[in-house]
Amino acid sequence: MKTDSITVTAGNSDEDVVMVMKQKKFPWWIFLLLLPLLLLIPVGNDIKIQFIDQASIPVSLSPAKVVYPEVSTFGGKTLQTVEETTTQEGQFEVLGVKVPLWYKLFGGMRDSLFATCGNGCYMLNNAGYKYRDFSPSEYKQLQLGAVTSTITLKVVDADDNQPLPDSDIQIVKIVGGGQSSETTKSNVAGNFDIADMPSCGQVQVVASRDGYMNDTLEASLFDISNMQPNERTLHLMPLKGTVKVIVRNLETKTLLPDATIRLDINGTAQQTLKTNTNGVGVGTFDSLRVTSSLKFTASKNGYADTTLEGYTVAQFMNLDEEKRTMYLRPLTRSLVFINTDGNNPLEGVENEIYENFNDVVYSNSKGEFVVTGITEGKPFSIKAIKAGYASNDTKVKHKTIAELQTQASRTIPLTKKETPKPPTPPNNSKQDDLKGESGDLRVNLQWYCKTDLDLHVIDPCGNEIYFSRRKATCKGGTGTLDLDANALFGTTSRPQENIYWLKPTQGIYTIKVVCYKWRERSQNPISFNISIVDKNGRVDKRGTIAPGQTVKVCDHKVID
Repeated sequence: MKTDSITVTAGNSDEDVVMVMKQKKFPWWIFLLLLPLLLLIPVGNDIKIQFIDQASIPVSLSPAKVVYPEVSTFGGKTLQTVEETTTQEGQFEVLGVKVPLWYKLFGGMRDSLFATCGNGCYMLNNAGYKYRDFSPSEYKQLQLGAVTSTITLKVVDADDNQPLPDSDIQIVKIVGGGQSSETTKSNVAGNFDIADMPSCGQVQVVASRDGYMNDTLEASLFDISNMQPNERTLHLMPLKGTVKVIVRNLETKTLLPDATIRLDINGTAQQTLKTNTNGVGVGTFDSLRVTSSLKFTASKNGYADTTLEGYTVAQFMNLDEEKRTMYLRPLTRSLVFINTDGNNPLEGVENEIYENFNDVVYSNSKGEFVVTGITEGKPFSIKAIKAGYASNDTKVKHKTIAELQTQASRTIPLTKKETPKPPTPPNNSKQDDLKGESGDLRVNLQWYCKTDLDLHVIDPCGNEIYFSRRKATCKGGTGTLDLDANALFGTTSRPQENIYWLKPTQGIYTIKVVCYKWRERSQNPISFNISIVDKNGRVDKRGTIAPGQTVKVCDHKVID
């Protein structure tokens, strides 16, 4: 016990009075007894959270939940749950959470609380945090992760609803004001995925494929996830076109109406039509997909079939007319014919084949000749010709193969004929049978068929008078051709050509006959007559000429 002394002096006394006081001390051990009770005192602790998304933007007005342990005075723990909606700033508060002082001082704050928040686009699920991490004066930011999902879509043909594999897909993702783009392709089933995207994000999908119109789907991933399967499908409308095929005869290049054209699309027969019968020979196919592979087969009675392939509709539409043309080769056969003289084969007969084609065939020693390249159903004619025989152009006239099936129908007889002799011209000075002008010298040519013979006379000066030089003068004497027969028009079977001189020059005149155009079928060679008339009278000289020949008849001398 502590003792204190106090001295007191009296006013009227010389003596001091000493007072002794004793002070009682507080027992310090009481604090030791009170300390445990102080640790049981409850203290307040606030839980302040701000929820943010991946872009650090507050997750406002979203449902949130915090689960934390409530601690009793002696350490008992009870889990408490607080559920509220975040504020506009994404904040969530649990205020005045009471814990014993000892809990806060001695490490109990290491216990975890669990926070949950989500708005369908972002989510924080049961994230555990320590009590001690939460400041009483600041908001702890908790970042939510994106809520992603994978949605499968499909691309089909709008016409037949069949899957379209290998289609080009462009996906534009729009999330929280940000935008990203990616591309992919549909698989063999026509499917493709939109993966790892927040459910609340917007998506724009464009599907495209060569030969089709694009299709677009725009929606949120959440809306797409709630669609029916047929609503998750992009339908590509096939582009279509018209193709025209032209059919012609391979040999004549003429158009073939009424030909049959069969169209195979992608290896499968689809349509058959006839080329129109108005003469243009064109077949038209409408509403064909531009990506389809085409094969045309053209046929017609009497022709071999032909095909045209290797193009899509789009390629075929850009071809020129020649490449869109199918040529049908006429079916042909060969037939053996016989030329006869009575019952005997006739060799060397010239057989002209015409109308269907043009050719000349000669019979062999057996009287046989072969006509090749006869088109089925096409009529043709044969004219048989041999010198000394009457021609036969009636036995095979406008006949088809079907009408010439027997050998008798293919036997062409010829009958001999007598070649008429030209009349003997009078050998005197009379000129009544001669045409054209006369003079002191006259040279006249006569023959008796429609072949074109030309009279040529070379005067003493070397001038040659004939159809290309009808007049020439030699030393004052002028010769003139005044008749030129059977040249182009107005042929006759009794032609004459005539050259005359009023005053001929003395000297030698060379007379020739030229076969210019052979037209005779019944005789070879043919006969002609030259009449020379001067002041001494008339002289006739006969001769013959064959195709392509030039015959010198004589030299005639003129003297005074």
